[in-house]
Amino acid sequence: MSQILQMPGVPETSKQLLVRLLQEDLIPVEALKAVVESYRRVIQEAQRRNGRADGALGDKIAYALQALLARINETTGGDNLQIIQASVRYFVIQNDGSGNDLELEDGLFDDARVVNAVIHYFGLDALKIVGLPQPAANRRPPVRGGAAAPAKR
Repeated sequence: MSQILQMPGVPETSKQLLVRLLQEDLIPVEALKAVVESYRRVIQEAQRRNGRADGALGDKIAYALQALLARINETTGGDNLQIIQASVRYFVIQNDGSGNDLELEDGLFDDARVVNAVIHYFGLDALKIVGLPQPAANRRPPVRGGAAAPAKR
């Protein structure tokens, strides 16, 4: 079950909560599908209300999770079910330790990274959420005197 903690792309700031989520009792798949859809609607409403929640990214995460949940069948092992459930539960926790999903423009970035890591783990890269900015720790510092610098005469 701890495979999720070792997956490339899982933010360090997400791991403590994921450890707790991996210990939860399993929830029926249909209930997980319903909670994903419900939280997608909450994100949309927050975007309408405050303009900061990223509704488009919320939709992409929800779509990816719904597609992952649709692939669960009787041969899906318990450890894999726990990993999938932990990614769903992480998504639907509004203040997951990496910022408030509904109050910050980048509040869902960590959720998307967790979901992408899980999707990659299951070999479903076609479902990955693309276009996420690099985490701040991985960004290169701006180039001094680059294109934004005035031309010398």
